[in-house]
Amino acid sequence: MINNILEKIKNKRNLIIFILAIVALAIIKQLLLNNYPIMAYAGAKSDDVLMVELANNILSGKWLGEYNYNTLMKGPVFPMILAFIKYMNWSYIEFVTLLYTISCIAFIISISKKIKNKIFLILIYIALLFNPIMYAKEILQRVYRNSLIPALSLFIISSYIAIFLRRDEKIRFLIPWIILESISLSAFYYTREDSIWIVPFLIFIILSTIIAKILKNKKINFEIISKAIILFIPIICLSIFGNWIANQNLKYYGVKTKNVLTDSSFSDAMRAIYKVKPEKYIDAVSVPMEKIDRMANASLSFNAITPKLKEYSKNYGAIDRIPGDGEIEDGWILWALRSAVYDSGCNTLEKEEEGYKKIATELNTAMENGVLETQFTMPSAMMSPFRTSYIPTLIKSFIKCALYVSTYDEIEITSDEPSETDPKYFETIKEFEYITNNKAIYPNNIDGQQEYINSTKFQTSILKVLQKIYSYTGLPVIILGIISYIFITVINIKNMLRKNYEGLETWIIISGILGAGFTLLFGIAYNHVATVYSIVQLYLAGAYPISLAFSFISIYNMFENIKKRKEKV
Repeated sequence: MINNILEKIKNKRNLIIFILAIVALAIIKQLLLNNYPIMAYAGAKSDDVLMVELANNILSGKWLGEYNYNTLMKGPVFPMILAFIKYMNWSYIEFVTLLYTISCIAFIISISKKIKNKIFLILIYIALLFNPIMYAKEILQRVYRNSLIPALSLFIISSYIAIFLRRDEKIRFLIPWIILESISLSAFYYTREDSIWIVPFLIFIILSTIIAKILKNKKINFEIISKAIILFIPIICLSIFGNWIANQNLKYYGVKTKNVLTDSSFSDAMRAIYKVKPEKYIDAVSVPMEKIDRMANASLSFNAITPKLKEYSKNYGAIDRIPGDGEIEDGWILWALRSAVYDSGCNTLEKEEEGYKKIATELNTAMENGVLETQFTMPSAMMSPFRTSYIPTLIKSFIKCALYVSTYDEIEITSDEPSETDPKYFETIKEFEYITNNKAIYPNNIDGQQEYINSTKFQTSILKVLQKIYSYTGLPVIILGIISYIFITVINIKNMLRKNYEGLETWIIISGILGAGFTLLFGIAYNHVATVYSIVQLYLAGAYPISLAFSFISIYNMFENIKKRKEKV
């Protein structure tokens, strides 16, 4: 009895130390980024500036403001959060940092069912918490939507892992995780338009949870049905939130749509345009000028916007291929098309929808009648058509993506770099400072900023040291993680042949995370090969925490397996 009491006291003491360590590390991270400057890219009209404008419109009660071709190109979640931060008079940098810290805590709580070793949990927490992507110039300091992706990715994965591992507990214990999953999934899905990369994880973990319950109970009963329904609540909430966004757009712009890139006649028009086969293939160009001319001859509606489209080829011409050849790369064709349609008279969402619908209908009719030859297209209207010639480069690009993430390549940390050097942007920079409650850096010590810059130098020096540590250790950790996963997979296959399912839960979790990471890297690699240069932190932000989570769980599980095998011997 005394031993039991002593054991309980020891466990309680260890738990308190564990919690204090978590909180202390969180405070250190927060202090490292306290009062850190933003990077106000005041010239990025379709990106950072757009987010600030949309947030100001939301604050003014105007939803997303007066409609133009840019208004519904990107999800509304980031401007909504930016408006909320301003309304609460919080700091943008500190809010995003705290949000990410909470997501790291949620992750280690979710896996604590499988990883009992508190020291290793702290190691995972430290690795995630001080991940350089969350103090990188291009992610944290930019007032742009990608700053939310690492935190939202971890929240989504953490919540479903927690539900999977706690599937036999009473429903009331799962409710907090369901709420967290519902909020994070909805926010994630309507922050960026390429959110589909998380779907393999969702499908795999939901099916695994249901199958595991059926196998344990040997039959489908009320508990299994109720737990299955709970698993789909976040997806139902996602649908409800999407419907709310669509109704807001209907109210303000006259068309019920969530996003013009994925849910409008524009996507139908892009699909039809991509489907028309060009006479000659040009690298990264699926809509060459000769194809534009043939589509103009086959479609009156397309013909009407062709002069503007050709005019804008100068603005949206080749960036990474052959500058000045008059062709538009696939990464820019949708922007050129939207600009051309808008400036050709379709300057409201209703007119725009009607215009794109006509283009899609006329081009599809021309293809059906054999006037235009067709080619294979990808499932998404935003992805340019696949070519077999892409395969070798695609493999190389996938490896390049993996190395880019694991080596923390090109991550910059700065607190003294001016956002813009041209004085014409200074008023816009002030708008960034207003909405974020953070300072930006101006060139030539304008407004006597040197004192402020000096106050952040110590923080920056520590952050740069941390970034160096990750750059040296990142690749070995990933390689060891992959080796560990292969080892775990082989062990689990052997165990399942002997009807031993002891390690299957962990393998399911790691495989789900791997599936999400693989999908993201493959999507970026394809975009890099088929459209424009895409191996950048902005697109890969979600891969950084995912890769660490995958590696550390795999490594821990491998060593646990080795330890158990030694104990048996």
